[in-house]
Amino acid sequence: MVIRRAAPVFVLIVLALVLSAPATAGNKPGPSSKAPSNLRVTAVGATSVSLAWDAGSGSGTWWYCVLNGGAGCYRVDPPRTTFTHPSLTPGATYTFSVVVQNSNGSRSAPSNSVTVTIPPDTTAPTAPVLSITRVLPTRVALTWTQPKDASGQVSTTLLVDGAAYFGPTIGLNGLTIPYLVPGSTHTFQVIARDRFGNSSSSNTETVTLPPANDATAPSAPTNLTFSSETSPPEAWLDWTASTDNLDAQGDILYQVFVNDELASTGIGNDNDIVYCTLTGANTIKVRAMDTSGNVSAFSNELIFVC
Repeated sequence: MVIRRAAPVFVLIVLALVLSAPATAGNKPGPSSKAPSNLRVTAVGATSVSLAWDAGSGSGTWWYCVLNGGAGCYRVDPPRTTFTHPSLTPGATYTFSVVVQNSNGSRSAPSNSVTVTIPPDTTAPTAPVLSITRVLPTRVALTWTQPKDASGQVSTTLLVDGAAYFGPTIGLNGLTIPYLVPGSTHTFQVIARDRFGNSSSSNTETVTLPPANDATAPSAPTNLTFSSETSPPEAWLDWTASTDNLDAQGDILYQVFVNDELASTGIGNDNDIVYCTLTGANTIKVRAMDTSGNVSAFSNELIFVC
C-alpha cells in the first residue's frame, strides 16, 4: 500500500522537473522574417513589367520570391530589390506580390500587391512581298518574303482571285497553283496575321496565262508499286516517271487516285503517300498531266487492303 501512495508523488515530481527545465537551443524560435514593402511598378513593356520594392529580411539563407497571382516563385537574391518579369501576354492583366523565402521553407507575409495590364498588341506584322516566278498555260508559281512580328510566329494565307486558296500556314513562302485555264487572268495576294489578329497584306499580282502550246499528252506512268514503308492505312507509292514531247520530266504533274477520287497532286515527283478511304480493298492508280493540261492514260492499278 505504501508503494501505491508514493507513485503519484513521483510522477508529479518528474512532470515538475520537465516543465521547469530551460528550453534547448533547438526549440528556440528563429528570428522572424520581415516582409518586403512598397512594391511598385517602375516600367511596362510590350511583353514585360518591371517591379521594385523596399527590402525585407530573413533568417539564415534567404531570397525574395516574386509571385504572379499569388503563385510560383521568381527568385531574386538580396541585396537586389528589382525584377523584370518577361514573356507576358499583351492585353492581359497580372497581379504581383513579393515574399521573403527562407531556406528552411518558411516565408514572410507578402508585400502589398500591384496589378498591371500589359498594353494590347496592335502592331501588324511586316507585309510579305509577293513575286511571280513562273507562268505556264495551266500553272502559276509564286514566292513571298517571310513576314516578321514582335509577338513571334506569323501565319500566311494565299488568296487567289480574292478568295482564300491555301492557309493559314506557318513557315510557307512559296506555292505553285495548278489546274488553271490557259489564257485566263487571275489575281494573287498573301495575307500575314499574328496571334493577336493583326494583319498585313502583300502587293497584289495580276497574271494572264498563255494559251496552251501542246495537244499531245505525256506517256502514262508505269511500274506503280508499294514501297517497303507501306502499312495500312498509309500507302507509300513509287512509279516510273512519264515523259512528254515538250515538257521536262520535272514539270509533269501527277494525280494519284484512291477509289477513283483524286487524293494527291505533285509536280515532278515519282513517289507519293496516300491513305485508305474505305475499309477493305482500295484501288490506287496514277496519271500524268503536262503544263498545257493534256492528261495521260492511267498507270497500272494497285489494290490496297485496309
